[in-house]
Amino acid sequence: MHVEVGREGHRTRLQSAAVGYVVEGVAYVSGTVLIGAGLYLIMRGTFPAWWQRRLLWPLVRVTPAVAHLQGWAAVGLGISILAIVFTSVAPAGIAGILVVAAMAAYLVGLVLFLFSTWLSRRRAA
Repeated sequence: MHVEVGREGHRTRLQSAAVGYVVEGVAYVSGTVLIGAGLYLIMRGTFPAWWQRRLLWPLVRVTPAVAHLQGWAAVGLGISILAIVFTSVAPAGIAGILVVAAMAAYLVGLVLFLFSTWLSRRRAA
């Protein structure tokens, strides 16, 4: 049986530098993919035809306006993720600004997502 005790100077298994690099890499890729998907939705105004209905679960009627708002929400979330990841290489003052910008981008993306979901469920006039 192997027991690790923090006071004796043992490193936990997740404190390896490689774990941090893997997490940062996944965050870079996911933020970039979200921004790319968001730009696709903004430019096209519709979701890809190959998406099954269950992938669009919260949306009822997907209009071009709803797709554009979903695209902007994805861009906001992607920017938020990338800003948080860049804090690991930025100086302390800039990192603080990046955290505030990331929180703002996240909140804007969340509001846009919720509004577009509400808009898709609203009765057509």
